[in-house]
Amino acid sequence: MALIERLAELVSFDTQNPDGEERPLARRLAAELTALGASSVDPVDVGDHAYVYARFGAELPRLLINVHLDTVPANTGYTSPPHLLVRRGDRLYGLGAADTKGAIAAVLEALAGGPVRRAVGILFSGDEEQRGTCIRDFLDSELSRGLAQAIVCEPTGCRVGVRHRGIAAATATLTAVGGHSSLADTLVNPLAVLARAAVAVDEMGRAHRDAGPPGFKGLNVNVAKLEGGIAFNVVPTSGTLSLSLRPAPGADVPALLAQAERRVRDAAAPHAIAWEVVASNPPFATRDLASFGSLLGQRVKAPVDLGFWTEAARVSEKGIDAVVFGPGDIAQAHAADEFVTVADLEQAHAVFSSIFAGLEPGTGAAPAASDPAGRGAA
Repeated sequence: MALIERLAELVSFDTQNPDGEERPLARRLAAELTALGASSVDPVDVGDHAYVYARFGAELPRLLINVHLDTVPANTGYTSPPHLLVRRGDRLYGLGAADTKGAIAAVLEALAGGPVRRAVGILFSGDEEQRGTCIRDFLDSELSRGLAQAIVCEPTGCRVGVRHRGIAAATATLTAVGGHSSLADTLVNPLAVLARAAVAVDEMGRAHRDAGPPGFKGLNVNVAKLEGGIAFNVVPTSGTLSLSLRPAPGADVPALLAQAERRVRDAAAPHAIAWEVVASNPPFATRDLASFGSLLGQRVKAPVDLGFWTEAARVSEKGIDAVVFGPGDIAQAHAADEFVTVADLEQAHAVFSSIFAGLEPGTGAAPAASDPAGRGAA
């Protein structure tokens, strides 16, 4: 099957998260990986989501290639059906073409070009766009045993992404008696109390604006929403403050959330608030970029920082060193008329073909025996 034909088939599956269905594509990929000669194929359901993991080679793989199979819901404004791949010049339009079914197509076509001479694990995972249940299930399972390096595929324009911020979010809720606004001077107004807490959190962000590593100054604290109330003449019975922050690589996310909580509680005192952490996604930084040179060649000499979160952070959190790489432009992800270029798709295919063949990029030679990325090659 040709590269573009593979992408057309992948795009035809509706894996919109949360309203699509991942299992049919996961089953299709499991069958394809089996046909391509995987030594083992494990399809796994995680609630309403699914992933499939395949091993190639006789050895336990140290290298993981991870691509997510779900997409965001189709944005408004598509000029052709989102699940129909349409070519216009060098561009291939369709939902998920860049994020990240183009990478799946490149991986599958590279495997089909075989033989696969490097022990490698291939993970096509669901629920990346929402809660990340699949990647966490995989990393907590026995399937991930032995993995030391990972290439996590996202649309980087076939550049090597090595750092990005984390994402943390929380809510603070205050409940009171409420009542008629003619009694406002004698009642606790949850919105007024939480407004003071919102200012305190905003000041936390301002205090951190010059802190952090180069390229990642500040916390990007965001007072996102203050909800509650029903009418101008009613003192509300409850209110909820929603906030988020984006910690820099190396930051302690739980500690920063704890600091935000203290500021909220201090500003709301003596009133008791209910604090809930709704997201705590770690930042990401590659630990040993040079070790990926045998896989990605000269690309490692021009790494890029990423302005979006990826599941490379979860992989790295488990002790598996990672980089982010894939065809497509992040500007196209989540947008109407999402596309990937044929040139990017072919670049990614060439890179994965070299990796699976166990070759040093640009040399046609097998990697040195001491190279961790080359261990286990058939």
